[in-house]
Amino acid sequence: MTKLTRVNNHPMYAICERMYVEEGLTKKAISSATGVSEQTIGKWSKGVGESNISWDEKKNQYKATPHNIKKILIDELSHLASGGEATLDVKSIAEVRKTIEQLSDKTSVQVVFTVFKEFDSWVATQDPEIAILFLEWHKMFLQFKALQEN
Repeated sequence: MTKLTRVNNHPMYAICERMYVEEGLTKKAISSATGVSEQTIGKWSKGVGESNISWDEKKNQYKATPHNIKKILIDELSHLASGGEATLDVKSIAEVRKTIEQLSDKTSVQVVFTVFKEFDSWVATQDPEIAILFLEWHKMFLQFKALQEN
């Protein structure tokens, strides 16, 4: 491939970054494939200039995305199905997943229960018949939500 005379333009930066972060190529391989010098790629990868986040940090973040975790688990399943030994601590992964879900923006059953209880008490003072209807729906929703969390 011919060397580019202007290797520090934005399109080349983005291409090199993607090759490193998402495809896992080495700086040397990226240099060979794109014609960008290893020195420039090294500078870019440190987060100098346009981005202050290093490519190594971006690579670690990329590896932790749900899509990549799913791929890792599928690869592990294939490995186990072909008779291999387990290489991952699946119980730990499940605990981490559960913790992440608890920290997400989902509302817990306990919070929903507290809000429903307060709401149902208020509706009972306004219209007792309607409050009974809401109470039944609230019970069904809480059961549904509890099953989702387990």
